[in-house]
Amino acid sequence: MSISSISSPRSALSPKTNGYATSDYFQQSPSPASALQAANYQASLASSRPPTDGLNLSPDELFTKHTVSEVKAVQQRLRADADAKQEELRLMVGERYRDLLQASSSIIAIASSSRRVVEALQECRTEITSQRAHELPAPPKTAALEGIDDLHLYTLQVLSAHMKLLLDAPEHLWRLIERQKYLHAAWLFLLARVVHRALVQGNESDEHSWFSEGIDILNEFPLVQRQWEVVSQFRTQIIHKSTLSLREASASYETTCAILVTLHLLDSRPLSETLNTLFLQRTKALQALLSWTPDSPPTSSGTRQRPASVREVIKIMKNSLRTIFQTVGAARHIFCARQSSPSLIGRVLGSIQADNEGDRDHDALPDDLIISSQSLLTQLTSSANFQLLPPNLRYYKPYIDMDSFSTSLPQDLLTRKLQDWFASASGQWRQSAERWISGLLTVKDVGSLRNSLRRNILAAGLEESEKEMTIRDLISLCNKRVIEIWKTRLSDAERDSKARLRDLVFADNNQDPSRDSPPVEYLFQPPPIPNLPQSIKSFVDTPFQRYQASLKRQLVSRSARLDSVISTLEQCARNIQMDFAHLKATGDGETGSVLEELTNFYRPTAISVTKSIVSFVDGTASDAISQPKPRLEGLAILSRVTCDLVQSSSFIDNIGCDQDTFQEFKRSMMTINHKVLEKWRAIMMAAVAREHQPFTEKRPMQAPVAPSPQLLRALLKICENIQHLGLFHYPTKQHAVAKEALRSIVELWLKDDLGHGEQIFFDRSFLKKLADLYGESFSDVSNLLADKLKSSEKSETAISDIEGTASEYLARTQTLLAVLLPPSPPAFEAPLLQFGNPILAQSQQPFIDLAKPSPRFGMLLVANT
Repeated sequence: MSISSISSPRSALSPKTNGYATSDYFQQSPSPASALQAANYQASLASSRPPTDGLNLSPDELFTKHTVSEVKAVQQRLRADADAKQEELRLMVGERYRDLLQASSSIIAIASSSRRVVEALQECRTEITSQRAHELPAPPKTAALEGIDDLHLYTLQVLSAHMKLLLDAPEHLWRLIERQKYLHAAWLFLLARVVHRALVQGNESDEHSWFSEGIDILNEFPLVQRQWEVVSQFRTQIIHKSTLSLREASASYETTCAILVTLHLLDSRPLSETLNTLFLQRTKALQALLSWTPDSPPTSSGTRQRPASVREVIKIMKNSLRTIFQTVGAARHIFCARQSSPSLIGRVLGSIQADNEGDRDHDALPDDLIISSQSLLTQLTSSANFQLLPPNLRYYKPYIDMDSFSTSLPQDLLTRKLQDWFASASGQWRQSAERWISGLLTVKDVGSLRNSLRRNILAAGLEESEKEMTIRDLISLCNKRVIEIWKTRLSDAERDSKARLRDLVFADNNQDPSRDSPPVEYLFQPPPIPNLPQSIKSFVDTPFQRYQASLKRQLVSRSARLDSVISTLEQCARNIQMDFAHLKATGDGETGSVLEELTNFYRPTAISVTKSIVSFVDGTASDAISQPKPRLEGLAILSRVTCDLVQSSSFIDNIGCDQDTFQEFKRSMMTINHKVLEKWRAIMMAAVAREHQPFTEKRPMQAPVAPSPQLLRALLKICENIQHLGLFHYPTKQHAVAKEALRSIVELWLKDDLGHGEQIFFDRSFLKKLADLYGESFSDVSNLLADKLKSSEKSETAISDIEGTASEYLARTQTLLAVLLPPSPPAFEAPLLQFGNPILAQSQQPFIDLAKPSPRFGMLLVANT
């Protein structure tokens, strides 16, 4: 071997697969000296050098097979080789190799970090999207399963997820039903049914079935079938409870729509049937409200005595109307389609049937109506366990054929059903409302009810025609009740007045301990002054009001019993006018038409009552007159009642009849009054003539200076009876009665068989003085008396003396006979003794000193002097 063919140690130890080119420094020819040295060195080591393949030995083998010197030689060789390679790299890339390595490491780290950031952003996006759609969380990234055992374990995990859903379904179904989330419960039930079918309906030919995985579900897991039997019972419960919940009229439209969708999904009911179900359940709820009665214990006859309060009636009527309004509004809101969009229930069904999340218009639906299997599973307590379910279960949705007749409801059919149900419900409400409102006893309560309900109706979400219809029904009911209240009041007042009038006219006052005092005596009988006990600290005005009313009755000479006849009618008419005023004051823009309608309904009743009162008073007067022995007291009461009803009573003014009835009432009452007074005067004069007949003189008498006792007692009796009539508040009527009585007494004293004695002559002269006081209206009576006086054989001087004495006696008795005398002038300055002062009268004392002081006299501010 030549020296030139021997490789250097450094080149010999260099690997031939390093991938780098050999430097020229290691390939040039050596010099002769160096070659000689190398040859000697190689020769000395030839015997001890290890083979070339020794470099690939492990350290243990190297120290076992070679000596220490050989190992050191190998060490030197390796160092020389490493130095050579380092030099080669330095020559190849220079001094920037370290920087290049650092830069490459940094680039690799940056790429890895960027990739992780992109993956994190993608995961965030996926999580946000799943949260918006209520999807299940993405399954965790796991290492790929390899081997038969791992695949079987995964199959068992999927099976456990199916069974876990079936096991947890009853608990969650109960919870959803209790929270009245029937749509979610129905969805979970349908999902559980699909899961059960996925477990039990596999076959051996299906490569994805449980049989292909070596699992027999029915034989190895009988719990699946038993658990499904438990879950399957929830279908009827969900349908039943959701149907009953439709009776809650206070439920929102979204809740009602969810219930109807539940019935459509679980019970396969078309939309028209769900609408009928809604109407049927609301009808039952309305009937339960309409059967309400006031809470009061029934009597032995089964009827309730306590009338309903206005607050109770308003509350129940509002609740029943709210049920009707909510039902109509819910049906219209859920099933009515707009111009550019389907109905609410149609949008819900379309959202359920949408193929992907992007096709669902969630913005157009309330949150309660947005539902999916992902959102439902996320609400379960162990939702993480269901992430192993296959996609067809995790993204399950019930099948809905949007082109089927069952998912559509024609709008004309909806309108017709709405109108029919609204008309039927309104009719039932009117019948019950009429029964409820019959318990209101005052017009004020009826007016309050009408105003309150009218505001509710106007605020309801109904169409204008439906609002107008309901308001018309309400006004009709209220007006009918107001008329009934007024009819009842008038009927009661008429019945009480008739009964009291007959008691007064036909009762025997001589045997009645509670009979009234004569009118003149009653006028001067003071009512008892109210005396409040010392224990009462606050002021109570009721006793003083009664005292004031007693004084007013006394001023018009109405005793308590007589006032009960007239005041009953007056108070009734006054209350009716107050009701009209209250309705007008508390009304609204339609009050005018309502009052006009009420007036038109009420006026015939007022006319009928007015005519009935006239007929009854006339019949009572006829009965009193036709009695075998008519009573003066009864006739006097009839005359006062008829006169008061015409002259001073407010009954005919407030009763509200028309003008013709008003005038006819007054004419009829005056006719009855005249008839009664004629009979009274005839009976009274017959009694006076029977008791105080003029006598026939049989022997001459001295010239009389006063009327005969018979004439004087007859005149005083007439005055007393006229005072008992109680017409001194109507002087014109009283003087008309006095004139007729005076005419009757004159006729009695003008009989031819009385003779021409001195006393008869004086009596006729005295009567002529009374007749002359009436002037032209009594000229016929005065002429008759004058003719009788002239026919006597008296001289003019004697006649003049007798007339002067009669005038003097008239002046002395003008106070006693004041009832028979013409009325005094209305002037305040008229003298107390209108017909002259008597010449023979003694000095007069002030009448206040002579009269007995009244118990109330001390209350007047009269000086002691």
